[in-house]
Amino acid sequence: MNATADNLDYTTTKVSYEYQIISKYSESIIFLVTFIICCIGVPLNGIVIWLLGFQIKRNPFTVLILNLAIADFGFLISMAIFCIDIFIHFIPPGIPFQVVFSLFNFTYINGLFLLTAISIDRCVAVFFPIWHRCSRPKYLSSAVCVFLWIISFLLIGMHYIMGLLFFYKAIWNLHLVVTAVICLPLITISTIILFIKICLQSKQMKRGRLLVMILITLLCFLILTLPLYIYVFITHFLKKRNLFGVKELDYYLSPSASLNSSINPVIYYLVGRKKCAWSRESIKVMFQRVFRDNEAPVI
Repeated sequence: MNATADNLDYTTTKVSYEYQIISKYSESIIFLVTFIICCIGVPLNGIVIWLLGFQIKRNPFTVLILNLAIADFGFLISMAIFCIDIFIHFIPPGIPFQVVFSLFNFTYINGLFLLTAISIDRCVAVFFPIWHRCSRPKYLSSAVCVFLWIISFLLIGMHYIMGLLFFYKAIWNLHLVVTAVICLPLITISTIILFIKICLQSKQMKRGRLLVMILITLLCFLILTLPLYIYVFITHFLKKRNLFGVKELDYYLSPSASLNSSINPVIYYLVGRKKCAWSRESIKVMFQRVFRDNEAPVI
């Protein structure tokens, strides 16, 4: 009996050890892929920031896109730092780690807010085209961006104050409230509205590049993040059994969120370029074409 028990304990320990090795390899691969995505996304968003910030005449819509690129740039930088720390553990514990972690969450949440604001802006342009073109306040986009940066900062501050006072450590709950309750429904509804608008347009009518670009951006966001947050919503609000732990959810969030922040400049480029494959236009000209806000919306 003792020999059988010892053999069972040895087998269990061996299986557990092998699982830990596989899990460690999976973690390394996932964060290596995430780091590569970040290394691609950082310069791409840097190009967007340079062009929209210094090279192209701004309009109310490019102000929103510029701030989204800044948020994505900051998120990818902080994510890349985390990926490097996974391998060499160079971030000291305490305040330095909290600063990087705060930047990570701050830029991530603000990016979600800005994407929501962009989707709402396009829906307003669809339903109220005359007001949007003629009566829209000149500095509304700038005011909205400042407001969203402040709100994101306050949300992160509230989270850490709650953590210090009440030992509240579940950062996932903050993301859940922001995304599953506020951002995701608005983005989903906006995506459906824009999709219906494009589908209802006659084939003879030229479809605006700006509208197509926004629809593709929103669809990519929903494809990459919606399944995760539906799961989190079910397990937290409906109190269903967790199939995955927070660590496994982080494995999914890291590459998907990084890819979502990196893919937007690629979408701008693909939508802005001419159909001729050998066109030698500069990226500046392509961006000027896609971000022209002079399309007359037709309902």
